[in-house]
Amino acid sequence: MKKTVLIFFLMFLPILGGAQDDEHYHHNHEEDTIQQVDTIDLEKEVNASTKLENNQDKPVKANLDDFPNLHPLVVHFPIVLLLLGGILQLIQLFVLKRNLDWVILLCAGAGFIGAYVAGVYAHPHTHDLSEMAKKVLEQHDIYAEWTIYASALAAVLKLGSIFLIKKNRIFEIAVFLVLGFAAYSVSEAGHYGSQLVYIEGVGPQGDYLESEGHGH
Repeated sequence: MKKTVLIFFLMFLPILGGAQDDEHYHHNHEEDTIQQVDTIDLEKEVNASTKLENNQDKPVKANLDDFPNLHPLVVHFPIVLLLLGGILQLIQLFVLKRNLDWVILLCAGAGFIGAYVAGVYAHPHTHDLSEMAKKVLEQHDIYAEWTIYASALAAVLKLGSIFLIKKNRIFEIAVFLVLGFAAYSVSEAGHYGSQLVYIEGVGPQGDYLESEGHGH
């Protein structure tokens, strides 16, 4: 009987030893995993703390040199001015006020200058765009170019209505059509520009933009 018990004990001894080794392995593996997680968390905390310290050292208002491109700072002026000019010219069709002509001329002229600066001098150079982003950018540039031409023509026509053809409702309708087309073009250009930024991700923090200079 003793021999039988001894034989069974010797048979199960390796199994018990293996179970202990397996338990020891799992225990060590869990400790290594916990240490790795703690290390990753610590690195994240250090990075976040460093980023926070760097941000605290920066002024709230960024300098012009901090922007990867000046296009976003310029492009809002022609959008507002040309839309406002189109609305005022529509009102002018009914009132024919000379003082209002000067305000419309200011909107059209300043809108043209802003569109030209935004589309030529502050136009960003891009790289590594996706196929969809390239198509969106192409449409944006087309409408931006139409905006420049239409706003320039509207300003010239408005000069003519002030100095040559005064209080002519037919001529004012022609001015409205041209200025209205400029307002439409700048709206479409703004739509595609917003799509580039917020959907295609072109521009935020300088992504897909060349770093040298601020444009042409």
